[in-house]
Amino acid sequence: MLPKFLHGPSFISGAARGIGKATAFAFAKYGSPQIAIADVNAALLKQTAQELKDAYPDVDVLPIEFDAANADSTAKAVKTASSKFGRIDHAVNNVGIPGPLAPSASIPTKDFKNLLDINLTSMWIAQREQIKTMLQQEPIQQEFGKIRGTIVNLSSIWGGFGSRDFPTMTAYVTSKHGIIGLTKSDANQYASENIRINAICPGFTMTPIIGTIGPEMQYILDQGMHRTAMKRFAQPEELANSITYLSSWMSSFMSGEAMLVDGGFSS
Repeated sequence: MLPKFLHGPSFISGAARGIGKATAFAFAKYGSPQIAIADVNAALLKQTAQELKDAYPDVDVLPIEFDAANADSTAKAVKTASSKFGRIDHAVNNVGIPGPLAPSASIPTKDFKNLLDINLTSMWIAQREQIKTMLQQEPIQQEFGKIRGTIVNLSSIWGGFGSRDFPTMTAYVTSKHGIIGLTKSDANQYASENIRINAICPGFTMTPIIGTIGPEMQYILDQGMHRTAMKRFAQPEELANSITYLSSWMSSFMSGEAMLVDGGFSS
């Protein structure tokens, strides 16, 4: 029998494919009895929900269509999950776009703002609503203390340093730095309320978006493979396992961390 690492309902955004989808399956595998999966792609979301139900028929799966570029839609997605399940014990905020891919001198202001709205502002709104929900929940006693809930935010290896060798990624890098600042600040604020907030910083990962990239991304991918010590990209399931760890009682003394999972890219 697999150990039960997770203890209650979960909310996972960007869950129709890639890391988010793999995380939903990992959460079902390791004990979350109710899982809300949220995404902008309604058709793909429906398909993922059915696959999850087929694989784990005892898990209550709630698909929620939402648009990360819309503040009201983001807040409503979290509220829908908490209303349905009564609480949210584990939240994973996994939304983001890679572009605009261009040096700063070539990026229109509206494109830069759009990326920040999706990658950073949406994550702050989701986290804000998750914190509000968790503050109203009775804490659950675990081996090393009580916990109201856990939040994991998806940052990136680019959240920790600049893009010297990747000059087209300034906008993306800026947003990923912001996610770590958001994570650390709110983690400090709410740790005493028994809410743990951490970030995960994936390296290059074989997600569906890689299969649809244009030529402007090829240099970035080639350089990423060259600099990754393990000489391969991660599979989404490997990131999902790390997210499960940060969400579970196994990481009970971790708060405000930005955990690198990058195959040695940054070492």
